[in-house]
Amino acid sequence: MVDGRVLLEIPPTTVPQLHRYRLDPSRIDWLFVSHLHADHVFGLPFLLLEFFIRHERSSPLTLIGPSGLTDYVHALCDLAWRGLCTGGPERLMPLAFVEATAGQETAVGPLRFVAFPMVHFGLPALGYRISYRGRKIAYSGDTGPCPGLDALLEGADVAIVEMTHPHPTEDEGHLDAADVARLAAPLAARGAKVLATHMTGRPRRIPGVTFCRPGRTYRV
Repeated sequence: MVDGRVLLEIPPTTVPQLHRYRLDPSRIDWLFVSHLHADHVFGLPFLLLEFFIRHERSSPLTLIGPSGLTDYVHALCDLAWRGLCTGGPERLMPLAFVEATAGQETAVGPLRFVAFPMVHFGLPALGYRISYRGRKIAYSGDTGPCPGLDALLEGADVAIVEMTHPHPTEDEGHLDAADVARLAAPLAARGAKVLATHMTGRPRRIPGVTFCRPGRTYRV
């Protein structure tokens, strides 16, 4: 979560984690989804129910994701809350959908972003370079090494990158520690902050890289 207002992905554990760390769900204005795998989006029906019951909204929650996001969210919410979401989850609360186009700058309120194509097992997957409060925040989502990832990180002040594997791997849909070290070196050299997420384990150290931990706040 960035500044309490920008949520990057919404895994199934999102709502209890928000309560655990005393974060206010009603402050979330923008939700970025990189791709439509369960560990990145299955928490959405529960967040919408949270708003419906506890945090009534007057302004829309903007959902940003790859092509097919709108239909996917409608189907997911209807499956989760059949009857309650008939006709779309917009019946529960105001929602706005943005299906991002790679390479196109898009403005949603005071926030701007450009989406970049990532490589993740043939799925439509996007990374986002978000301009917010004077900073450029690059978020990779799940990806293997690819030209889109290199382009995403250009000019970033903060890079949030996945590092699924702590050791070298042939997994083409994720990054390992060596990949992250290669990407981080030029970023750290010019003073950008590099945060590693989506980890199955941690290597001992990568110069210039912070390994994120649950519940921690990182100031950038």
